[in-house]
Amino acid sequence: FFGSRFVTSRFVTSRFVTSRFVTSRFVTSRFVTSSWLLAWWLTMTVSGSAQSVADYDRLAIGEHSVELNEFKLWYKVSGDGPVCLMPTPGWGQSSDLYFRTLQSMEKYFTVVYIDSRGTGRSGRAATLKHYTWEHLDSDLESLREFLRQDRVWLMGHSAGGIQVLHYATRHPDRVSGLVLLSTQAVLNDQTEQEVMQRMTSRANQPWYREASRAFQSHPRTDDEMASMFQTTLPLYWRDHRNADAFRADFAAMSPSATALAAVRESRRHRVDLRPLLKRLSAPVLIISGKDDFICCPASAQALHRGLPTSKLVLIDQCGHFPWMEQPQTFRSNLGRFIASLKEPTR
Repeated sequence: FFGSRFVTSRFVTSRFVTSRFVTSRFVTSRFVTSSWLLAWWLTMTVSGSAQSVADYDRLAIGEHSVELNEFKLWYKVSGDGPVCLMPTPGWGQSSDLYFRTLQSMEKYFTVVYIDSRGTGRSGRAATLKHYTWEHLDSDLESLREFLRQDRVWLMGHSAGGIQVLHYATRHPDRVSGLVLLSTQAVLNDQTEQEVMQRMTSRANQPWYREASRAFQSHPRTDDEMASMFQTTLPLYWRDHRNADAFRADFAAMSPSATALAAVRESRRHRVDLRPLLKRLSAPVLIISGKDDFICCPASAQALHRGLPTSKLVLIDQCGHFPWMEQPQTFRSNLGRFIASLKEPTR
């Protein structure tokens, strides 16, 4: 596994070089009287080289994995610019959809796509109760420290947006900025009811009955979850025909029924971040589709009101995936937001 090999070789090489140096110093001290000069030079050279290689590897373009918080966390690095962490929404799918379709972000950021715990190529937690918001916060914080970044940008889509917001309100001093795509600050009984009400507005569509039935199902296996997502996909688009061009990207995701079950077991299906939003002073871009039935414009507007430093973009003729359904509008608004920042690379 490429990423695992990177991490393993880094630490093993460091120990090997140190051991080799100690042995070399011992032998030299017996046969060469001026060994301290050679030892000093070797120490400076080896430690400096090992340090630079380690730093480079952690953010090298490509796939990586690292042991953090007692499980393997997988991430992929793409793009150029300030580091931006993007976790998956955490309820089941891998990050493949995002790194296959969000190249527009990579023009401005070194994007670190993360398979959140229990999803994709990352490891599973010990129990279903080890998937709380606090656990996900800890994973992001541990990864930030591992990457040796004092501050990072954060990007999240849907429940992934809630995840990065949750982290940011707990660690505001570690956040350079946020890009929030089709997300909200609240999950409760009322928001669930409103989702169901908005969904019924599509009841005249020929695919609706099957999609709505699948949306309310409770898949118990990964295969059932994959089938559910493919069946419900038309609900997430203003024009379901726009999804056809991305079928392969959605199919590339690997689902995790374990992570889906953990949402309720870890009580992540209820959260209200509104009282905590005032802690954030970093710039925030909020982009949402006007026809998104999951994260509606009213939710985006409420989030915008709670974040004084935010910019809100509501896109016409657009559902839950604005960068795919209206790519030109998405790219132009992203570019304007970055241009408006005084120090976009900090």
